[in-house]
Amino acid sequence: MGVVRAKQKALLLIGASGGVGEALLDYISSRTSLVCIPTYYKNEPSESRFSWIRYNSSDHASTRTMFEEASKQYDISLVIDASGKFFASKVQKTTPQDISDVISTNLVAPLILAKYAQEFMPTGGKVVFMSSIVSTMQLVGSSAYAASKAGLERGILSLSSEFNQTGQGICGIRLGYMDYGMTYKINEKVRNAILENLPDEKFIDIGLLGKMILEIEKAETTEMNGKLYEIL
Repeated sequence: MGVVRAKQKALLLIGASGGVGEALLDYISSRTSLVCIPTYYKNEPSESRFSWIRYNSSDHASTRTMFEEASKQYDISLVIDASGKFFASKVQKTTPQDISDVISTNLVAPLILAKYAQEFMPTGGKVVFMSSIVSTMQLVGSSAYAASKAGLERGILSLSSEFNQTGQGICGIRLGYMDYGMTYKINEKVRNAILENLPDEKFIDIGLLGKMILEIEKAETTEMNGKLYEIL
């Protein structure tokens, strides 16, 4: 009778082919003992160090398929959702489809992701979602985005009781303005005004987020479950 080898522990990083996710993958992959499994949406990145998995958050059935595929070889110990959608436009000038897409990507998809993460992760597994300082602001042109992130924060808090029952953890990180992603979809005039009010007039570097995630990785689930961390 052959020896059954234990599966390696892995980190599933959603939305790793661009923006914050891409920068986070580069930072964290050399600093964790977990195998990094990144996902992409459209075109598979040429970076061959990783086994990329395609994931379309708007195709809800694909979420379970993604977990099934990753779980064939690995124990998914940590799930990080760095995906997201943003548009900068007043609601009067925005199409209903754009509003729906933002809510679906930033709120509905994470809740479905949490559902299947809880099913496939072992005891002690953790899920980390990205929220935004915009959820607390009255920033013109960001209503759908702010609403989706505020909803996500409340969802994390509510889900924490369910994750606690299974010995797993779920948390969020409320991010300030980072030097990636949505920051560069804001009108340049508004972006410069924001920059002038930031400490040292600098956007947040990926290292701060990376270090926080590494701390969450090492924490007990009882320490991080339901928490909303901040990097401002």
